Amino acid sequence: MNPIHTLQLSPSLLRRTQLLLDESLVSLLERLIHLNYYPSLCTLVNICHDRLETPAKRDDLARPQRAETFLRLADLTQVSPEALFAASDHRFAPFLTLPQNHCLEIPWIDSTSKTVLPHNLPPGRLHSVLTAQFCPRCLKIAPYHRATWIPTTVTICLEHHCLLVNKCPRCKKRISIQEIVRRQCRACLADLSEASYRSVKDDTLGVLSQQTIQAWLAGADITESPGECSLPSQHPVVLYRFLENLSRHLLNHGKVWPSLLAPLDGLHRHIRAPVHQLTQLSPNGIFHLQKAAFTGIANWPHGLFKYLDAFCYEKTSSKKPAKRFKHLEKIQQDWFRSMWNVPDFEFMRQGFVSYLLLRSIPIPSHLVKQFANVAWFVDLTGLWPEELTAQTLNVPVQELLRCSSVTACRWPRSQNKTPLLFEREKVLTLKQKWLLGWSLSEVSSWLGLNNQDVIELVKRGELTYANDSDGGDIHSELSCQSVKNFFNRVTTPLKLFQGSCNDLVRLYEAVRLTSCFQVDCVTLLQGVADGSFPAFKRRDKIRALWDLYFLEALVVKLPDLCCARRGWVEGLKFAQEKSLPPQLLVEWIGAGLIKPEVTFRQRRYFVRKNLELLAATHVGSQSY
Repeated sequence: MNPIHTLQLSPSLLRRTQLLLDESLVSLLERLIHLNYYPSLCTLVNICHDRLETPAKRDDLARPQRAETFLRLADLTQVSPEALFAASDHRFAPFLTLPQNHCLEIPWIDSTSKTVLPHNLPPGRLHSVLTAQFCPRCLKIAPYHRATWIPTTVTICLEHHCLLVNKCPRCKKRISIQEIVRRQCRACLADLSEASYRSVKDDTLGVLSQQTIQAWLAGADITESPGECSLPSQHPVVLYRFLENLSRHLLNHGKVWPSLLAPLDGLHRHIRAPVHQLTQLSPNGIFHLQKAAFTGIANWPHGLFKYLDAFCYEKTSSKKPAKRFKHLEKIQQDWFRSMWNVPDFEFMRQGFVSYLLLRSIPIPSHLVKQFANVAWFVDLTGLWPEELTAQTLNVPVQELLRCSSVTACRWPRSQNKTPLLFEREKVLTLKQKWLLGWSLSEVSSWLGLNNQDVIELVKRGELTYANDSDGGDIHSELSCQSVKNFFNRVTTPLKLFQGSCNDLVRLYEAVRLTSCFQVDCVTLLQGVADGSFPAFKRRDKIRALWDLYFLEALVVKLPDLCCARRGWVEGLKFAQEKSLPPQLLVEWIGAGLIKPEVTFRQRRYFVRKNLELLAATHVGSQSY
């Protein structure tokens, strides 16, 4: 059964008090102890846990983890559970839960739930009960501890524009919330309200950063800081975590503080020794650290660019360019880790990529590979993946690189280990150009043929001009569709060759072998397209026509077919047909009676009619 509904309530405190404006829960408890003359907080703890359903399981009144504890406190103090929860440290839970962690929730009234701080909250995010801070001027007005002072990122009093104090003005020991409520140091009895304070009203940027931070922590859903300071359009919880991250990077690189550029310089003058945790800093040190980090989100995204400039460059008095620090790589490794890989924090990764582009810093290949198909990355970098490029140019993805003009659009740093990317502006320019048609060189590149063969295709009507004009010249743009249609006509009949590659010759090798018979490249391609001459492919996808293959045995026989159409015949074959001695052909050639029309691989072809006449004469002479 839910302990919230089975709690046995009974008033026990003789004297009560109201929760004051912005008072913390521990401060209220300390004042109740004093009003009721209890010796310590232990007495109140015992009273609070009396008659609880699980009395053996003690809860921490300074930071209760169970709803029944809040209900018991509400009964004792006559303050609503909601007000008590808002006065506790848990009010800051959304701001202090890291992105990769799930928020811890407890069941609450009316079947709702409340987000609470985890037990293992990393140190340095909130001031503890024994290490608190205060505003001396506020204590003079009313001696109680404000909940606003709990986060370590809060360093000034916005009402009095002064830095908070975290040590006794006399003995310099750390101050507890109990001492703040009693307004007196337990060790030396110094009056805390008389502590000296430092005004920061003239530090415009510092005050602005604290106004923004405290507005976020107070639950104000703002994306604009007071004054003219535009912030990223994210939820305050997200911006607070981002600011905390910027502060941590500064804190981890204290060695470079003296060389940081304005407005980040001056940290080494306010933070004397290298430190690694906020708890090691005074309110003054945290104030200046937060102010420096705040420049990274103010005037977004230009503020981030200034932050990264200052963080990654070194001041130099020489005329040489500023030396780049390696810290930029560390920020990159942090922001692109999986823990930040959630939509809420996309804006900071976008800001980082924008900075790289603005400063002409090469984008790391692993980032390109990771975000190649992410919309914001494509928009920022102008680097298009193959699918988007092919869609824009209206060509299949597998045929994208068949045209040299498309290859020229590739991102120069696109390598085999990274996705194939194309530069958006070049692709769009090419698209506009292609609306007019393809040039001779583009058609040659697309088909994989030389310019003369493309010209011959135009002459034979296989390719047409883009403007459908009969009077075009070869310098006119050719129809893209006619080029694609011809390519498909040639490649569709191709079969995948399964035999030995030694039996094949490529297109232009076949052309060379048959060139003496005026069997040119276009003739071969037309023969393949109409099915009169078989061709093959060696892989599933063929990117260019020069990658067509023919059986060498068929190519060798092709001259016999061509010569037969012209009335020619190979000499030795004719001699075999007529049962004539081969030497007779030599004699006829020597006598000047015949001469070969063409010689192919030591095979001589003659006009058949002439050979027939000579053969008849030879046979007649032998009959006598």
